[in-house]
Amino acid sequence: MDLKHYFVQISDFYFRFRNRLRKKLRNISEFSSDSNLSDSQVSFYIDNIREILKSEDKLERFRRSYDYREILEHVNYKLGIQYLEQIKVELPESWERTVLVNKVNDIFGNPYTFNYRNIGLISPTTLRYVYTAIEINKQLEITPQESVVEIGIGYGGQSAVMQRLFGIERITVFDLQEVQELARLYLRKIGSPIELIDGNLKLQDSWDLAISNYAFSELPRELQLWYLEHVLARAQKGYMVMNSGMTNFTGRSSGKLRIEEIKEYIPNLVIASEQPKSGPDNYVAIWKNS
Repeated sequence: MDLKHYFVQISDFYFRFRNRLRKKLRNISEFSSDSNLSDSQVSFYIDNIREILKSEDKLERFRRSYDYREILEHVNYKLGIQYLEQIKVELPESWERTVLVNKVNDIFGNPYTFNYRNIGLISPTTLRYVYTAIEINKQLEITPQESVVEIGIGYGGQSAVMQRLFGIERITVFDLQEVQELARLYLRKIGSPIELIDGNLKLQDSWDLAISNYAFSELPRELQLWYLEHVLARAQKGYMVMNSGMTNFTGRSSGKLRIEEIKEYIPNLVIASEQPKSGPDNYVAIWKNS
């Protein structure tokens, strides 16, 4: 057991309590009830990104900021072990090489890294990005020439892994401008050649592959409907990790589309379990049109 794990848990407990108190004082709900705002926009995430973009010092260590990690970069050490075990199962001959080549994701942003056997120090979030990329390829067979669209870019970690493993050269991105700016800075800092295209500027007629790590499922239903009509239904295939739309143990599904409504736009949608399961409402939505 990496003792750093306990230190992070203890410090996070304080910041979690602080943010809940801040939300209560400002009368902010845990998840968005506003028809125009995503769950991340009712947290302190966007304000934190704006601060990061104004300060080189904060940029250098943005992946340690709790207000940022509340939305991104919050995979813990133990969950990282489970992702690593899943990677070993999927790539028994090449898992070590695959993980090691993606440690470059952690050279910027000063993330919390933990010591994993045979791998050394790596962020558990990076392990999740690696595993997710492997799963997307397993289910949908990625080729370098494919046009890819991602709803919710984060800091670009998933895109960087997709480029490294499968040669994807560019990804159309739908996210807030501040988020896209941070992602471009991060990708430049780690030397990733992938190009991010702002999907808000011009819609395409279609894409080969659509992906989203939780972001689509955290949008209010009105925005989900827009993305279904203008983006997801235009993708030949797709892979989305979801945390709303089926069960509602966390309360996050309130004000979001139900999976039956999503299937009206994507009839070939198949539901799979999230492995490992990182939240009580989580699942994976996959489709491939003939």
